[in-house]
Amino acid sequence: MSHSSRPHRIRRTVATTLAMALCAISSAAKPPEIHPRWNQAGYTPERAKSILVMTSSDLAGRPWSISKVDTDASTDPVLEGRFLPSTVGAGPHTPLPFNHLVDFSSLRDEGRYRFQHAETTAEIRIAADPYAHLHALPLRHLRAMRSGSHDTLLRTFSHPGDARAVVHVPDGDPAQGRWKPATPHRTVDALGGWYDAGDQIKFTLNIAYTTYHLLLAYELAPESFAREHARLPIPDILDEARHGLEFLARTLPDADTFVIQVGDALDHKQAHRLPEDDPLDGRRPALCALSRVHMASAVAALARGARTFHDIQRHDDATRWASAAHAIHERMLGPGTIGVAFERDTVNDFYRDPTEDDQRVLAAVEMHRLTGDEAFLRIARAFDLRAGREVSWTEWHWLAHASLAAQDTVAAARLREETNRYRTHARESGQPWGIPGRYTWASLHRWIGAANATRIADALLEGTPAISTEPDVFDSTLDYTFGRNNWGVSFLFAESLPNSVREIYNPTYHLLGAFPVGALSEGPGDRRTHDGLKRYFRPRPANDPAARFNTTAAVFHDDAGDFMCQESTIVGQADIVLMLTLARLPATRSGK
Repeated sequence: MSHSSRPHRIRRTVATTLAMALCAISSAAKPPEIHPRWNQAGYTPERAKSILVMTSSDLAGRPWSISKVDTDASTDPVLEGRFLPSTVGAGPHTPLPFNHLVDFSSLRDEGRYRFQHAETTAEIRIAADPYAHLHALPLRHLRAMRSGSHDTLLRTFSHPGDARAVVHVPDGDPAQGRWKPATPHRTVDALGGWYDAGDQIKFTLNIAYTTYHLLLAYELAPESFAREHARLPIPDILDEARHGLEFLARTLPDADTFVIQVGDALDHKQAHRLPEDDPLDGRRPALCALSRVHMASAVAALARGARTFHDIQRHDDATRWASAAHAIHERMLGPGTIGVAFERDTVNDFYRDPTEDDQRVLAAVEMHRLTGDEAFLRIARAFDLRAGREVSWTEWHWLAHASLAAQDTVAAARLREETNRYRTHARESGQPWGIPGRYTWASLHRWIGAANATRIADALLEGTPAISTEPDVFDSTLDYTFGRNNWGVSFLFAESLPNSVREIYNPTYHLLGAFPVGALSEGPGDRRTHDGLKRYFRPRPANDPAARFNTTAAVFHDDAGDFMCQESTIVGQADIVLMLTLARLPATRSGK
């Protein structure tokens, strides 16, 4: 090297050293981000338990401790350890580069504990029944969403005009989703049901889904449901299911008319108002078509409801619903029916289920259970029903296969195929949270449905090998729902939880100034869809705390104007009722 080049190298070395020193000073001035994520509702003693610590710096090898804090005993740690290497880096599910798993499954004593690393803490609860105080909350939201009921919460009787709803029929090809008033003019009694979400429309398919899941939850654990609001001497969950069954029993007023929807796209053009103040009342159409997917859904719920209410000695109710189930199923097998009908609209296009086989299999099995007639079982077995790919109000595959699994090896195999798919996604694509499916609209509701399917399948198919027992899809989704997610929020609106969501997209609660107790958030949505809807959302505040934890794939905002993340649906309520029921049961009882 020549002497003339040496000063340049010295200057570069000095500059590099100075830059490194400045970076070190900057890093010292800004402490690393450390965000522990855990199930804030709590854990049962025997199950797997862990915290995920999201951080901007590598904590591998650094100490952590857990102490018991709700006794007079010593606060010395009951469990200590050092962080293991990060499980995953930044990606579609977490925005931070280091994500350390802390397993504390060895702690089995009930009580409250404090996890600590440096100045970072997390309060952990271990209890025999950590969900007891939450179990009934989702039913409160359903009761608040009732239509045509004197027993709704927060509000008064609404939409009495639905008792004389004007019949509309498909205008041309039903696949086009256009409707016109029936000729001659006629009306039907479409009173009752629940408003589906933040709007005031009622969808038969969603009401049937909700009703069926409530009945299933009750059958799994009848002793765990109490009576608080019901006027009849029955638990609240059956009172709520009864409200849905009464609506479904009205859906076939005559042999050529079946109600699939009450209200239409005009609903979305109204100002925010309470249902009892809706200027459309008395002018809401009843969209009617002999749509097999809707008819089968109603049959499944009505037949199950007839069995359940017969068992609790409510024979008049059981007889009426059994009669309605028979009539709808018989008409569904007759001439002039169509696969599906729906309303063509930028919003209501969403309420289209083009696959009827899953609901038809379930309807036939429930009719067999109700009547003992083997002909219904032959109908169910005649369908070559594929394994499901996700769980939603349009995807009832797991319910159909579970209903046949004990008697049909093909149904059992397809139930296992479907639930193994959720396990595979949780293990290979859903880490570090173990989520069982893709991001989409109402992601959380679908994941909870998948988790419920997996827990029930495991109990039904006990001894059937699965591809993996880790991660436990049910427990990981339960934890995700109650705070073990990148935002660290509980997605169930519950004031008793330390970091519950607070803002709901639902005009009723805002107009009443009421906290939406028991409503379930739709959770994170896929970024592509959410970005496409930005023009409909109000601007985000510069200090929006959720934004830091959004990723390239997932977006969530606790924002009352964000209908993609924060519009609770009745089917989501049914999903979380079933999840909380399963969470309170030993896994072996879940296949009852």
